[in-house]
Amino acid sequence: MTRILLVDDHDLIRQGLKRAFERTDDFEVVGEAASVSEAFTLIEDTAPDVVIFDVRLPDGSGLEATQRARSEHADLGLVVLTMYAGDEQLFGALDAGASAFVPKDAPADDVIAAARHAAQSPHSFTAPDLADAMRRRMTPTG
Repeated sequence: MTRILLVDDHDLIRQGLKRAFERTDDFEVVGEAASVSEAFTLIEDTAPDVVIFDVRLPDGSGLEATQRARSEHADLGLVVLTMYAGDEQLFGALDAGASAFVPKDAPADDVIAAARHAAQSPHSFTAPDLADAMRRRMTPTG
């Protein structure tokens, strides 16, 4: 079983994610946090395989939390989940050391697939729009 920690300040989002993961045979939700500080306490207490961080949390950035988690727990799978799914956020997640980036409007199956990827390949990065984002970044504008 892959152990998952959900970090989002909205209870409704956490509950929806929890239910989606409970429908699978290979994931166990070991904790839920509504803030960065709660997340790091639970990371130490529950030893998850994957952490799903919302980008915006009441006591800090999910991107900064991802970077900290990567530096403190090198092999932890890290998924960044956000309502703000622009290139800036995607590349911020990549730079922070995330394993995957998923917009919140994605289907639950995409979040589960990202968590599977993060568990199996925590040091590689995937995102639904990665190829197009790379093209946009490499193409001069103006």
